[in-house]
Amino acid sequence: MLSGSLYHHFPSKEAMLREVLDAFFTEIMNRHRATVARDHDPITTLRGLLRDSLDAIGDNPDAAIVVVGESRRLSRNEGFVWLSDRTAEASGLWGRVLRRGVEEGSLRRDLHPVLLSLMLQSAVWGMAQWYRPQGTYDTDAAAGRLVDVFVRGVVVPGRYASRQICNLLGPARYTSPTLRPVGPDEDARVEARRRMARVSSETDARTRIRIASNLLFEQDGYAGTTVRRIADLARVPVGSLAHHIGSKEQLLADLLNDFLGDLRTAFDKDAVGQPEPVERLSGLIGRTVEAHARHGVSTVLAINEIRGDELPCGRLRIQRAKVSDTWTRSLAAGIRAGDFHPDLDPVFTQRVLRTAISTGSRIYRGMGVRDAVGLYREVVLAGMGARR
Repeated sequence: MLSGSLYHHFPSKEAMLREVLDAFFTEIMNRHRATVARDHDPITTLRGLLRDSLDAIGDNPDAAIVVVGESRRLSRNEGFVWLSDRTAEASGLWGRVLRRGVEEGSLRRDLHPVLLSLMLQSAVWGMAQWYRPQGTYDTDAAAGRLVDVFVRGVVVPGRYASRQICNLLGPARYTSPTLRPVGPDEDARVEARRRMARVSSETDARTRIRIASNLLFEQDGYAGTTVRRIADLARVPVGSLAHHIGSKEQLLADLLNDFLGDLRTAFDKDAVGQPEPVERLSGLIGRTVEAHARHGVSTVLAINEIRGDELPCGRLRIQRAKVSDTWTRSLAAGIRAGDFHPDLDPVFTQRVLRTAISTGSRIYRGMGVRDAVGLYREVVLAGMGARR
């Protein structure tokens, strides 16, 4: 149809987006409410919530990616304040299920139900960028695999010295995380400028551009960030950006290559001592959380707004493949050694874990790196299930 005829059906592009998001959230919330209302045991209900989310992703993957990529930014928009209410209701349902599991003894008593509900939700919704039910696992099987990983844990009992989660977190304990909106767009821009102001005035232009772009990609996403805004925040003439970075696509490729390259270097350094499988997986988790915190590109990686093969840098695909292979080989080695559950799928599991850490790194920023590393290690290695 002609572009002008769109406005016969919708008053604006924003109205189109609002309808897409409203329909998606209405459907997923109806599914979640029905699942919780069945009143099954907590772990069965948890599996149902995971399956609901995967069904929604499978039914409308494009809308799911829009939801993951746009919800945080749009929650600052006056026309989308209802998004915060929807996400709060969803988190409340997940938290209620986990809390009941703790009370009834099917889940560990040292869990933080709200915190862990956000971890699970961020993990499953982050899968929108790659999970399709036509692949190896349909939604029911995939939900079962997620329960195996996060409830049972990767390591077989007796091969990992589990610790109390409350002892892993810092003084704040982070017991009441929320998904509250950041505030109006203007407030977010002030925050970006405040963080940029910490950068030394002696820092070279290229470095300032990279720092500014990271802040803006994190705040508004890759697609929502303009070259002009990068130049403005970095305090460089917009015309000089091409000299320093080539293009926005090249800039993103460079940032992701640096991130993945540093990750591989850390992995290789840790491997020199030939650690045992449990120690090796623990190191992979820690290094990945630390790299996200250091580079600040987690939002771009999680949302995956631009496909790797569209970037002007072939090294990116190679780097991603090598990082993925390191995780896969580590999990396979643990299975062979008898340290990890024998029915674990190394390829699927590593992708789930990397997605969980990537998406969670922006939600749990208030925890601090040490706390996030400890939490992910404990949940992944020992699981959320009641200890036996």
